[in-house]
Amino acid sequence: MKIRIVGQEDMMQRRLVRNVLDALKELHCNCELDVIHELREILEMEKSQFLITPALIVDDHILCEGHIWDKEHIKHFLERAQEKKMD
Repeated sequence: MKIRIVGQEDMMQRRLVRNVLDALKELHCNCELDVIHELREILEMEKSQFLITPALIVDDHILCEGHIWDKEHIKHFLERAQEKKMD
């Protein structure tokens, strides 16, 4: 599973990163995590899809943008995504 967190390095993005890391730790999930906060990279991504930051993207699907999911919500989604991959 590939997880990307996109947004300028600010309080909201740091909180989203913390929530994702906490969820991954509790699930003992080994995922590729990429935190993108360089404006150049964000603008490059927006060439293919408009993003409201901060954004949480899992396997190229935008889960949330412009707001922050709490740890439990993230855990719930990641558990469901892992189950689907096992099917």
